[in-house]
Amino acid sequence: MLYQQKRKYSRAVSVGAYIALLAYLVISSFSHPLDGTSYVVIIGIKCFPLLGFALAMYKQHLRQMAWMCFVLLIYFTIAVMYVPVTGPLGAFIITLLYTSSMLHIRWHNRAGEEAAASLN
Repeated sequence: MLYQQKRKYSRAVSVGAYIALLAYLVISSFSHPLDGTSYVVIIGIKCFPLLGFALAMYKQHLRQMAWMCFVLLIYFTIAVMYVPVTGPLGAFIITLLYTSSMLHIRWHNRAGEEAAASLN
């Protein structure tokens, strides 16, 4: 049951970090004045790729969560490039989401193996 508990905690952290990242992207869009571009367009461009993974987070589709981690690497690269301008908070949230999602995938598989071994 050790991996079942770890899986539950990592899922809770993943969902919390996912919501925090979306909130951070929306709030950071309002911090810079735009010249003729709508805030809705900028928020859509920033958040749309991540909104595609909301169902994967809800239903725990492990393969889609792994793809989300790949997409997060792109967000992380951009966040690290802009650390002097925006600060390290965005990079920290992305790192937290990436790490907790990958640990959730690993511990979900281990929990399945643990349950199968207890049946035998």
